[in-house]
Amino acid sequence: MITGPLLRARCTRDEVRPSLVDPDSPRYREAADALVVEAHSAVERQSTRGELARCIEERIVGDRVDHKLLHGLARVLTERCSFDTQAPLPPGELRARLFAHGPVRRRADLSGQPTAADHITALAEELGCEPAAVERGMFADLKENQVILKCPVDSGEWLLQRYNLALVQGLLLHATQVEILLEQPEPKRLRQLFRSIKFHGLMHRIEPRGAGFAITLDGPSSLFRLNTRYGMALARFFPALPLQQGPWSMTAQLKYRRRNRPMHVHHDMGLRSHLPDHGTWMSREEAYFQERFQALDSGWEISHGGAVLHLGDAAVVVPDFTFHKDGRVAMMEVVGVWRRAYLKRRLALLEEHGRPELIMAVSRTLLGDKGKAAKDLGTSVVPWSSAIPARKVLALVERVAVQR
Repeated sequence: MITGPLLRARCTRDEVRPSLVDPDSPRYREAADALVVEAHSAVERQSTRGELARCIEERIVGDRVDHKLLHGLARVLTERCSFDTQAPLPPGELRARLFAHGPVRRRADLSGQPTAADHITALAEELGCEPAAVERGMFADLKENQVILKCPVDSGEWLLQRYNLALVQGLLLHATQVEILLEQPEPKRLRQLFRSIKFHGLMHRIEPRGAGFAITLDGPSSLFRLNTRYGMALARFFPALPLQQGPWSMTAQLKYRRRNRPMHVHHDMGLRSHLPDHGTWMSREEAYFQERFQALDSGWEISHGGAVLHLGDAAVVVPDFTFHKDGRVAMMEVVGVWRRAYLKRRLALLEEHGRPELIMAVSRTLLGDKGKAAKDLGTSVVPWSSAIPARKVLALVERVAVQR
């Protein structure tokens, strides 16, 4: 994530614009590729974090005018790399054993008193390692002395794409409020986005807006306490938004550089997420159920996904399956990991907001608390273990379907 003095943005009277880079630019691509090559070379040499930073400064940044950009790319790159403290003993113990000898001379002289090198060599022999390993391990617990183990970044293009996301994430740390507009979102993508919002613990309000939804998120600068931790959660959430395949836009109200200005980000800006894309993935259980249900030849048409159900301001349900027959409609949500309190609350909301056509297929094996299995949770629940029972679902669909 790009923060502090490395954050690049253009501020006008009316808005804040993140200074995104073009991943297809030969100049930027060359610099990003050079950084990636340098990081992989550091892995081969087993360089420390500090040695890698010095190599980047001397060989790539130099006196270039775009040094701020290059330093930002280097930060994004090193955040993806793996580092570790390497020493023959815990560094604190190494220092204690060496310093226990008291003051020593830096260089040998006629007095014959031992030097620091003598004690380091003696300890290395005792530990069965090279003196260089002892000397290097004395302060290996400092961040700059951590050894680089792995660099998973393989291309400069990926680094540039990730840099653009990091700029937006850094600016979101200054947000007071964020509004996201989704136009005709796919149900699975919408479920993916809502899951990410809940995972990061963001305060949100969801409202239907035409054929889509407006999602309002409170920003960290609107809080009196815990704004840093909450801001990091909001920033970490953002990469889930570019996974949306339909049109989307985000307007963040920022308190940035002592002024309140909005930042507008949308799907046409070319932002690409680095997160694993499981948004349209169908589980094995869902695929098997769909095949079994179609094999019943009941006259009901089954489709994966469905229209989003808005349950007031309390919850949103994205059905996994929709059933159609002679103008009648029913829907089903497949519930994986769950808690009894959560499931009861969801069923109560469905009843309160008049959604009798939604049924739930609840896994017996993925109970998330110490409660009993899925029993006495209402007639709209279909328990299942290894496979969702197609015939039981069909019977329930026939009973709860409504005319549309």
